[in-house]
Amino acid sequence: MTQRKIWITALGLLIASGVTLAQEEKTTINFGHNGTWFNPNTSGQGFFIDVIPSRQEIVASWFTFNISGTGQRWFTAQGTFEDNRAELTLLETTGGVLNDPTPVATTEVGTLTFEFQNCTNGTASFNIPGEGLAGAMSIIKLVPDVVCNNFANGSLIVRD
Repeated sequence: MTQRKIWITALGLLIASGVTLAQEEKTTINFGHNGTWFNPNTSGQGFFIDVIPSRQEIVASWFTFNISGTGQRWFTAQGTFEDNRAELTLLETTGGVLNDPTPVATTEVGTLTFEFQNCTNGTASFNIPGEGLAGAMSIIKLVPDVVCNNFANGSLIVRD
């Protein structure tokens, strides 16, 4: 049996047995934070997060609704992170039409900050000064990463 098959088998046994690995407080942001995050109290809203650890960058999409509840609203955000905190520039793209190549307008509207307590829990804070909107919400990962810290930080290595 190759070393890769051993690791994959061991990982499968961990998952099947329901074992969870202890996570340190304030986990450093890593590949394990990639994925879909949401607040269970705000149905139909959430974040897609992509982490690029080699550049200490995060790119995020925030799907939500307008304040009147009459339509959807999408934001994108990009910026750097340090330790467990990312401070991002919040952008809104408007003027698009489904499957239409007409140019759209992208405007900086504020800031979005993520602070992660571990690989499955965090806080998203936003500030959109032009509209007087600011707030914070607890977020959880939709599909938790069973070995987030060990695998994403490189201490669990899969080799051929």
